[in-house]
Amino acid sequence: MKAPNHLSDESKGHWRRISKEFDLGPDAALLLRCALEQFDRAQSARALIDLEGLVIEGKRHPACDIEKTAYGLFGRYMRQLGLDIAAPGPVGRPAGSGGV
Repeated sequence: MKAPNHLSDESKGHWRRISKEFDLGPDAALLLRCALEQFDRAQSARALIDLEGLVIEGKRHPACDIEKTAYGLFGRYMRQLGLDIAAPGPVGRPAGSGGV
């Protein structure tokens, strides 16, 4: 399955890797496209913040909200596809390791 042309090169690479590893039906392909569009949007917002600064005229750059929302949607779509990262292990030191 070919990656949509409007995606960034990085997102096209993710598309190729994921579509090789998983058999995506039309609904899953749509969710993956939406996820990668949000990833690209977040990356564009990040680039704008890097260029213009985190604060403009004493206020947070509006792209901060765009980045936050886009990454949140990206994560949501990836979870819907079952492609989110594995749950982290327990927090703290292993039992019997000494410590406070």
